[in-house]
Amino acid sequence: MDTTYLMASIVEGFYAALTPLSIIFGAIFLLNTLKNSGAMDTIRSGFTNISGDARVQVIIICWLFGSFIEGSAGFGTPAAIGAPLLVLLGVPPVAAAVVALIADSTSVSFGAIGLPVLFGMEQGLMEGGVSMAAAQIAEHGGSFADYAQFIAMHMITIDLITGSLIPVVMVCVLTGFFGRNKSFAEGLQIWKFALFSGLAFTVPAFTINFFAGPEFPSVIGALVGMAIVIPAARKGFLLPAQEWNDFAENDPKAEEKPTFAGQPQSVGAAATQPQFSQLAAWTPYLVMAALLVLSRTVAPLKSFLTGFNISWTEIMGTNLKAGFATLYAPGAFFIAVCLLGYFVFKMKPEAFKSGFTGSCKSMVPTIISLGASVPMVKIFLNSGQNAAGLGSMPTQLAELLAGSMGAVWAWMAPVVGIFGAFLSGSATFSNMMFSGLQFGVAENIGMNQALVLALQGIGANAGNMMCVMNVVAAATVVGMAGRESEIIRKTMPVALGYAMLAGTIAFIWGGF
Repeated sequence: MDTTYLMASIVEGFYAALTPLSIIFGAIFLLNTLKNSGAMDTIRSGFTNISGDARVQVIIICWLFGSFIEGSAGFGTPAAIGAPLLVLLGVPPVAAAVVALIADSTSVSFGAIGLPVLFGMEQGLMEGGVSMAAAQIAEHGGSFADYAQFIAMHMITIDLITGSLIPVVMVCVLTGFFGRNKSFAEGLQIWKFALFSGLAFTVPAFTINFFAGPEFPSVIGALVGMAIVIPAARKGFLLPAQEWNDFAENDPKAEEKPTFAGQPQSVGAAATQPQFSQLAAWTPYLVMAALLVLSRTVAPLKSFLTGFNISWTEIMGTNLKAGFATLYAPGAFFIAVCLLGYFVFKMKPEAFKSGFTGSCKSMVPTIISLGASVPMVKIFLNSGQNAAGLGSMPTQLAELLAGSMGAVWAWMAPVVGIFGAFLSGSATFSNMMFSGLQFGVAENIGMNQALVLALQGIGANAGNMMCVMNVVAAATVVGMAGRESEIIRKTMPVALGYAMLAGTIAFIWGGF
């Protein structure tokens, strides 16, 4: 590579990393604020009184509440929060980790305020400072956000089938592998309720993406889903009369009191009785959702916020450019909501400070990871600037794969996404690494690029179930460190089945 382009690519990568870093920090800070104030205890208690049926509990906590956490925070947070809640309700630890990981899939398309699509794919399609999808972007409004919405429509349309089936799979895995009778039929007893719960999220998510884009579907879709499913569960809608809690004997290796790994323990927070109403406890998330919607839909506010931008054009004399929208990035809203929580919950200064310092400490591994991986991806994408006259790495790989595997690419595309997520620990990074390759293959075999990119995203979602980083986090918080291989053996078949079904739908839809 040209040395100047190599160095400029590294700088571009550092700039690009600022947006996800701000979102991740803000999300962790908000979670710690809720935890240290006692609001998380209130949210937790709200789930314990809905149903005594473990199958219903895993759907509401992992599928719906987990999707909400994924939409607002992402990066493996839902499993790390949902699994301990299930253990507290009597679900065996390994079972809790497995179902929480399986649930953290469909919502990942729109996780962390749409980061996998809006950031991961946009950065993954940039080559030499120019988007590979420039022509497609021009056809869809002229901005990548519009094209991202078009890609996301393909993803959520496929997930109206694949994603809606995830709660059915979850309850079957729960009863078939961890029930006393090892019976998948016991899970299928509530297939109607499980499918109803799946559609209660995917249909609103589809609608929100259609009207507002890929930043909000997981957040608002999950809120709508909970508003529909929780009252239905309380009334026994589509549920058998007899509740199910017939687990095999608890694992003697399990720790008695799982904790939230990597997060500070509550400071001055009530551990038993909730201090706040459910509305008050949910206020920060509701305000966060409102701020995001307003900032993206009210033109004068959007114009004002995007005016505060740290940018560098023609980096080191090249045509590369980078920027960071300091106030428009969701990280700024997270911090504002944390400050609101300080006053709403009347937190003690030391509790708020503990949440802030704990969040800063937990960011160190993420900073190292992003500081290395994002520049690496930029070099990968800009490698076409070389003295050998070769195309960029994604272009060369795309030509090779199109010639050898183009006929079965509908099924290979999501597998590439799975591999990327397994390798990097993140759907966002998987999309960054392989969106350019997927786009190139689609061009070479004459397929719908948006559909192939959608399969990349769905594969990255599936990889979330089995990527090492998420599995380690979920296993650790339920006291099952060292049992990661057992968890992956349960989640891997589900991930592959999810990807293959998506590929089959795309094959029929796109005429591969």
